[in-house]
Parts: sequence; C-alpha cells; structure tokens
Amino acid sequence: MVEGQCEGLVSQEARGEQGFGYDPVFYLPGYGKTFAELGPAVKNQISHRAQALKKFRERLREFI
Repeated sequence: MVEGQCEGLVSQEARGEQGFGYDPVFYLPGYGKTFAELGPAVKNQISHRAQALKKFRERLREFI
C-alpha cells in the first residue's frame, strides 16, 4: 500500500477557475495559490494522487 500527501490550507474564499471539487479552496502556501489557480498541469504533479503514484511506481520497480 502507498500513500500520498499534499500539505495545504482551506481558503476563506474560492479562487481560480480551473479544477473541480475542493480545488478553488485548497490553498498551497508554497505557491501562494489554490489548486484551481495553478491549473491541472501543476496540480497533477504535486497532488496527493501524484505523490502516491510516484511511490507506487517505485514499489513496482522492486518487483520487475
């Protein structure tokens, strides 16, 4: 089993036009933007899903 995390805060206001769900309110202090402001290209590199997928690939290589 693998796990991914992306540290952020819940914004007081929704910002950004891209994304869905919680993207407009998930604020990333390191970027100074919400996921919806960053857009899918960046989000798909740093999200919890992306982190988990990276770990999964590393694990899979151990068996190949």
